Order: sequence, then C-alpha cells, then structure tokens
Amino acid sequence: MESKKNEIHDFKFKETPNIDKKKNKYSLILYCLSILSCVIAIQFIRQNLKSNDAPRISLRKTENNSPDFSVNKAISYEENGKTLYSKFGHINMNELDKEYYGKGKDENSAAFNHIHISLCFNEDYHLLASVTLASILKNADSNSYIHLHIIALNDLKFEIMKKVYSLKEKINNNTEFIFYNGKKAEEDFELGAKDSERGIIDYARLLIPELLTNINKVISLDIGDILVEKDLYELYNTDLQYFAYSAIVDAYPRCFLESIFNHKVKYVNGGVVLLNVQKWREIELYKYVVKMYKYVLTKTKFYKPYADIINDFLPLLSTGYLPLKFNMPEYVNLNNIQSGIQMVERNCSYYKDKRDEVIEAEKNVVIRNLFDNKVYKGEGNDEIKNDWKKYAQLTGFYEEIKNKYNLQ
Repeated sequence: MESKKNEIHDFKFKETPNIDKKKNKYSLILYCLSILSCVIAIQFIRQNLKSNDAPRISLRKTENNSPDFSVNKAISYEENGKTLYSKFGHINMNELDKEYYGKGKDENSAAFNHIHISLCFNEDYHLLASVTLASILKNADSNSYIHLHIIALNDLKFEIMKKVYSLKEKINNNTEFIFYNGKKAEEDFELGAKDSERGIIDYARLLIPELLTNINKVISLDIGDILVEKDLYELYNTDLQYFAYSAIVDAYPRCFLESIFNHKVKYVNGGVVLLNVQKWREIELYKYVVKMYKYVLTKTKFYKPYADIINDFLPLLSTGYLPLKFNMPEYVNLNNIQSGIQMVERNCSYYKDKRDEVIEAEKNVVIRNLFDNKVYKGEGNDEIKNDWKKYAQLTGFYEEIKNKYNLQ
C-alpha cells in the first residue's frame, strides 16, 4: 500500500504545450464572425419567407418613464335609490333591462350580421347623437344586429341613457346599447364640458381601443352631421388588412390651414372611420397622444382634434382609404364640380378632377356628411333640412330637439 501511495505522490502531470495567444485571439474573432454571418443569413432567409407580411406600424418614440396607462372603466349610476354597477366596467342597457325590468333581447349570433358602431357624447349633444342613431337603426337591414358602443362624458345621467336606449324599442329591436365611462379622457386632456365646443368629444373618441376590449373592429362616427342612409354591414365588413384605420379622403385637406405637423398627401375625414381596434391597442395610440399633449402640444393646436390626430400621428402605411359613398359630404357633388363652386376657391380640393368617382358615390350614398349644412344651426336647403328632421322625428322627442335648436 505504501508503495502505491508513493507512486501517487511521485506522479506528475505532463506539461501542456504553449499555445500561441495571438493565434488563439484571431481564431476566436473568426469564430464570432462566422456565427454572426450565420445569424444574418438566417434573418435574411426568414425575411424573404415573410415578404408578403404586412408592414409594421410604429410611432415616434417617447420617454418611457411615465406611469403605466390604465383606464378606470368602473361606472355607476343611481336610479330609484339603487346603485347600478357593471361588473365588466360598462353599462349594458340590455342586461340591465333583463335584470330590473324583465325586458331586453338576446341576439342569435348565427342569425345576424353583427355590426359594431361607436359614438361619443355628453348631455349637451345627446339630442344630436340621437338623430344619427335614429338614422342608423332605421336603415339597418332586418338581418343586421347593431351593437352601439357609446362613450359617455361629463357624468352622463342615467335617465339620459334610458332616453337614448328608448330608440331600440321605437325603431329597431335588433340593437344593443352599451355605455362606457369616458371620464379618463376628460382628466387626461383637462377639458371641460363645453371646452372648444366639441373638443372633448373628439378627444374621447381616442379612448375607443382602451374601452372596447372585446372587439377588434368598430365604425367610429361623428354625431349630428352624420346621417346613415343604408345598412352599414358592407362598410363594417371591409377588410382592414394591416391598416390601423380606413376613411375617405377629405375634399378640403389641411393644405390651406396652419398646422404644427406636415400632413400626409391625402388628409382623411374623421367623420366616419373604420377602426382597427386591435392595431390601435398594439401601438398604444391613446397613451402616446396623451404624452404629446402634455409635454409638447396645447389644446389650441388642433383644428379638428380627432381627424388631425389620426392624420398627424399615424404613419402613411397605417391608412386605408374608403370609397366616397361611405362618407359623402354635401358639398362634394356633381353640380359643385361642374359649376366650380368652392372647388375653385379651394384649389387643394381632392375631388375637383374626380368627376366619375363623385357620380358613383352620389348614386350609392351609404352615409351623408352634412358638414357645412348643419340643420341644427339653421344651415342647409329644404331637402337637407327635411331629411334631417325626418330622423329627428323618429326619436320620439322631436319637440325637445325642435325647441333646443329653434327649428321652424
């Protein structure tokens, strides 16, 4: 045993040959370069394989040190001494009717074409919104089910909600009314009930992707100026592809107005927007606009906040364009083009050389945009006034509308 121990103690490791350190350094560099080349080659191959993928949509980078954005969607109102809560963060009038009044109607998903539409208003504008809503419900096909997502502002009273909800029973029972609390926009943009006339309504429309978390697409409509003349399923069923939104090209882009940004070649109209809700959530547009508003802009910078924001902040590749029939302005018509009215005065008009497109839209109008013919301000010819009043009368509270806006 002792001899074996001596053998172990006497054992010595053989010395390794000296390695050329300089040569080893170059070998390591070559090895790293070969790995990097492989990675680049793999990425190149993957990119070619995905050549048909939609381009990514990105926004200009902003600081990342602000608190995470969150929306308080809890909403509660009192009626007859009871507080009504929605466990989903909104008030679904159909569900409340079932619970408290035994009314309401469940839609049969297999039997309908479902159309999701969003409007935004406060108490001051609920009458104008009701006229637009009446036109939607009146002209919906019998096989369409209308989901109305309404962003409520300035603590909209529950009795106003019920009043608007009454349009379901009066006009079209294939309808669902869901009200969301838009107070977050009021706080973030520090806007009052009548600030910039309807400025808060425009800013609150940006909340749609934050509040409507259970759908991926919605038609966002302005109120009062918009009259729907046909069923909206064709519009809602339009393929958005990779676009963040689609809208018509505005006849009078901001080329004749001052702007803090350079607009796209085509400036879209914000009255009717088919919105890719999922894409807006991905790019966090609302969060981004709030940051820009607080640190860069002021509330006086935007002429038309909703349209300006989607034109200024979303890149060109994110914009899809709808046929003119889905948002037909009253001032864009064949008579004006032929006579040169307004089109010559505003030489940046997009439609001045698009006679065929205008004729096609006039024949198949789905949505009319009164714009410069606001009946509630005494504007428009007799034909326009009669059309608007026709839908106002369907609401069941036309006398109130008539008195508020001094309609003759």
